[in-house]
This record gives sequence, structure tokens and C-alpha cells, in this order.
Amino acid sequence: MIKALIDTYFARHYGQGRVVEIDESHTTDSRFDLKEDGGAIIVEAGSGYASFGNESQRDIAVLDYEGYIDKYAGTKFHEKRLKCDCIMESEDGQTIILDEITSSGKGMENLTEPIVGKKEYPGGKFEKVEQQLLVSLQTLNDVPEIAAHFASQTKRVCLCSYKLYTFDELELIGNPVSVFSRGQAEAERQAGEDGVIISSPPIESLGFEYRRISHNYTYAI
Repeated sequence: MIKALIDTYFARHYGQGRVVEIDESHTTDSRFDLKEDGGAIIVEAGSGYASFGNESQRDIAVLDYEGYIDKYAGTKFHEKRLKCDCIMESEDGQTIILDEITSSGKGMENLTEPIVGKKEYPGGKFEKVEQQLLVSLQTLNDVPEIAAHFASQTKRVCLCSYKLYTFDELELIGNPVSVFSRGQAEAERQAGEDGVIISSPPIESLGFEYRRISHNYTYAI
């Protein structure tokens, strides 16, 4: 499984003397959510930021990749390194997912609004998410033992999970920003139950699909 490979080979490959392990949690629930709370954690279906379906109730491992990389804080390896939130893997070794979760209280347009600053993303949050997933995949895939493990999986996905807050949710979290209306139905229609496949040649060149899905839909693992 991917945890053992990361714990054994990752730091060695990158010349890191610091011995750390990646945190992992498990679920066999037929439906569950993920939430960002100092790392991706498993929560009750519908209560998080990303929803998943596991109809066969396989054991699903959720590994806190962002938290793992942050354990190398203070090293050159860690400096400015992009990372996704988590890695998900099914017990049968058939499915591997790299997931990054994002959200917006201003509607879909906010997710594509350019980000400016030290690091600019003309395509907004969606572009940043894609880069986080790509760099995470490249970082992991550069470790030969992990690359071989990835290649053995049947379903390989880089997933952008996004949540668009409703007006009521914004009020509950104390955010007065109004949300989109007309764009909501079209945005979610485009996403669908399995998420839309987004063209990303760099990700595809490493043998993964790139998909994007709204929290209003459940992604089938």
C-alpha cells in the first residue's frame, strides 16, 4: 500500500535525514465526506467539502499528504513546494486518487478569478489546484517504488473537489458575501456525478486523469 512506500522510500529518495511518517485514516462507509481541518479528515456524508461514494464498502485509506510534506518544514525540499490535500487508496489496490479541496463564497466565477501576488495564477483557484495536483503527482512519481505502485492501479485520478457555499452557509460562518445564482445550475450540470474530465497534458503524461467535481455531487471511488 502507498503508506508503506512513502514511509520507506520517500525521504530516502529526496535525501531527507528527517524520519517522518504520513498520517492515515480509514473508512468503509458507503458514503463519506472529507473536510480540511489541519489536514484532510473523514467526516459524515454531506458535512464536509468533498463527497465520495463507496458502494462496495471497501476499506478506503485517506493519507494526509499536505501534512506529511509540512513535516519537512525548514528544509530546502519543503520550501515553496506545492502539495495537494490528500491521497486516497482502495484496499484492493485498484484505485488511487490525489485530491485537492477548494471552495468559494462568490460563485464559480471566483474560482477562475486571477490570483496575483508573489505567485500568480491567471486562471485563479482552479489553475492553482491543477498545479498543486501536478506537482504532488510529480513529486511522488519521481520515487521509483511509488511510480511502480501507481502504474499497477486501474483507476488513477487527480481530483479537484470544490464547494460553492449557499447564502445560509455564508451567514453561519459570518461571511456576508452574496453568492451566484444563475451560474450555479450550469456549473453543477457541467460537473455531474463523476465530475468533468479536464484536459491536462502534464497530468495525463504521468498516467492520471484530471477531474473536477462539485460538493453537490458524490464522486464514486
